[in-house]
Amino acid sequence: MMKKRKEFLLDESTISVLEQYQNAHHLKSMAKALAEIIDGYKHRNETDIVVEEIAKQVAAELSDTLTRIRLGANNADRNSDIIVMLLNTMLSYQPLETLITEETPQLAKARQIEKDRIAYFRQKKLDHEKKGPEKSAGEKTESDPLLTDDDLTL
Repeated sequence: MMKKRKEFLLDESTISVLEQYQNAHHLKSMAKALAEIIDGYKHRNETDIVVEEIAKQVAAELSDTLTRIRLGANNADRNSDIIVMLLNTMLSYQPLETLITEETPQLAKARQIEKDRIAYFRQKKLDHEKKGPEKSAGEKTESDPLLTDDDLTL
């Protein structure tokens, strides 16, 4: 790299900083100190650009996943609100003095059915990921466990 001679007018505080940098890094001249400071500044700008690009790529990769998570959470919240309203309506027509605090057979069965349903869909997703997109997504190995009216009543 070809060096060119340039003259700069610097205030005393800037010269003091250059001298401190020169002494701290055991450099032979203030020109060398100034060159290292400028190289560090250039490298920091290049690093910032790389970090910004990586952040954009990560955001783009996670966008669909985060959207699905947000939509799923919203859907679950909406369904929970609907269930609470329905239960509230059903209970408002019953002359009940207390609530049952122990687990009923219906509640235990509903919990087990939901647990099985979650496991089934999780396994289905894992199987689909293993097979890849070339296999049919509609293949079932077992029946879809659903909660029926008979499951909730004795």
